[in-house]
Amino acid sequence: MLLTLTVAEAQLRRTFTRRGFDILDGMTITPKAGVNLFYGDLVDESRTSYSAGLLIDREMTRTLSLRFNVTAGQMKGEQMNPVYDLPYASFTNFYTDISIGGSYRPLNHLMGYFRERTLQPYFVGQVGLVYYSAEETWGPASELITPGAVDGQIWRQPSGIAPMISGGGGVSFWISPTISLNAEFTGFLPFSDQLDGHDVWYSSWPDGEAHETAPYDVYYTATLGVSIMISDSPFRNDPRFNRRSYTKTRRFYQPKNTGPRRPGARRRFLFF
Repeated sequence: MLLTLTVAEAQLRRTFTRRGFDILDGMTITPKAGVNLFYGDLVDESRTSYSAGLLIDREMTRTLSLRFNVTAGQMKGEQMNPVYDLPYASFTNFYTDISIGGSYRPLNHLMGYFRERTLQPYFVGQVGLVYYSAEETWGPASELITPGAVDGQIWRQPSGIAPMISGGGGVSFWISPTISLNAEFTGFLPFSDQLDGHDVWYSSWPDGEAHETAPYDVYYTATLGVSIMISDSPFRNDPRFNRRSYTKTRRFYQPKNTGPRRPGARRRFLFF
């Protein structure tokens, strides 16, 4: 077994030497869409909205991948007044985050590299930037308790760019040698408290004592996508998976009989 693995590694090294480095080898592109859940200050209700994005992933080793992720969408939320059971303030926010990071596939580490594994879980870590353009408005409860507030009137309109970190995990479901389904859940920690426009509140409006809110506006995304393989991975399956790999992929590579029909041969129709 050790001898087999040693020979396989040597063959892989020779392949890299012969072929050279190609940035497309092992690269997949994943368009994705789903929901975001905002956990900032103005989120007593209506914290869920929609996001979409694009993930580019390239295998660097048998267990680690380099990934570039772009996600954009809209956030929203309402802060409720418990006395009147009405919204005191609400916000909307258009955002775009750009991040770079890596993913780790534990089954490839624990069980061996298998490109056609049906379920391939992974963990994610990323760093990046998030752009936000928020609008905070007064709600109906504000007219009842805050002098000068008008329901629907704009309160704040901050925008800017903030650094952020993110982490999470996902799973890929193998469909074919070029197509996989992808599900991912990621949490984002931007170093800003203005994604909802609400970073300060006052004991009395507008001249009361100012109080800062909780420091960060955390949000999460849950997305589904389709991963498209651009070019085959340079890594070979562990020898123990050769039979399973052949069984799963042979129907995708069966040659088609396109030669001329023999004289007198009966025409056959295949329905399945």
